[in-house]
Amino acid sequence: MDEERFEPVGPGDDEEPLDLTPQEREDISADLEDLSAMRMVFQPQGVKGVVISCQDCGENHYYEWELLQDNLEHMLHTGEPRMHEPAFNLLEDEYIQWDYGKGYIDALSDTGLQPDRRIEVTQCPWCETAFQPEFQFCPKCGRSLGAVRIFKELLDRGVDERDARSMLVRAGYEPF
Repeated sequence: MDEERFEPVGPGDDEEPLDLTPQEREDISADLEDLSAMRMVFQPQGVKGVVISCQDCGENHYYEWELLQDNLEHMLHTGEPRMHEPAFNLLEDEYIQWDYGKGYIDALSDTGLQPDRRIEVTQCPWCETAFQPEFQFCPKCGRSLGAVRIFKELLDRGVDERDARSMLVRAGYEPF
């Protein structure tokens, strides 16, 4: 006798997805892009996600990056938001307000800065110690790597290497 396979059916799984208007789809897609840009900028700084002030209940809802991305993608697929449990042992300082994050990435865009473009430095030019690209200071000699990143940016913009080094020394940076 053939066994029938039964798939578990959750609430609403047997219902047709709600149709979203083209504008709603566009808004959710834009939110996904904004979320990705915010995550790229803020996650390396230790931010775990965003806080969204709920207009329905008046409470703040805390979403980790992946959870909100999954929720937005679910809305695109089904037309309905997903329920979520409140965060447990939450540290509010580890989250940014959605409106703040959105304003920040919009400001980066307005000034021509690209949130996904980072100037990577993986070796100290003074002591030649290798390190992770997100380091701000050399772990061995303690020197700030800001001047090195400025130097690389100047070169990327077509400034002659000798002129770039000269500018940095005149600005008070230690030669490397």
